[in-house]
Amino acid sequence: MSVETMIRDTYDQVFGGEQNMSMTERVASSGFGLILAAAGVNRAGLSGAVMGLAGAALVARGMSGHCPVKSMMDGDHAVGHGGQQEYVDHDEQPQTHPAVQRHVPVS
Repeated sequence: MSVETMIRDTYDQVFGGEQNMSMTERVASSGFGLILAAAGVNRAGLSGAVMGLAGAALVARGMSGHCPVKSMMDGDHAVGHGGQQEYVDHDEQPQTHPAVQRHVPVS
């Protein structure tokens, strides 16, 4: 498997879901990502590399219109299996484990 194929597969698994961002969120993410990436290029060392990669991820998020974190918070997790995406509906009633006897509220 080539490096290019690995990068494309990773991008599709992370940012390949349906669009869940507004145009304002997309523009803000892309703009902030470009600023962060540019700042990372100007900074040497590990911190510059991390800033550059984080900026690139924000640009990719803005360009694709899909935010995996927002998707998880909304409850529609996209689980990738070999390039295929399977959407799991978490609004269904949770399955209780057979060993659970009762629920204890935590305050």
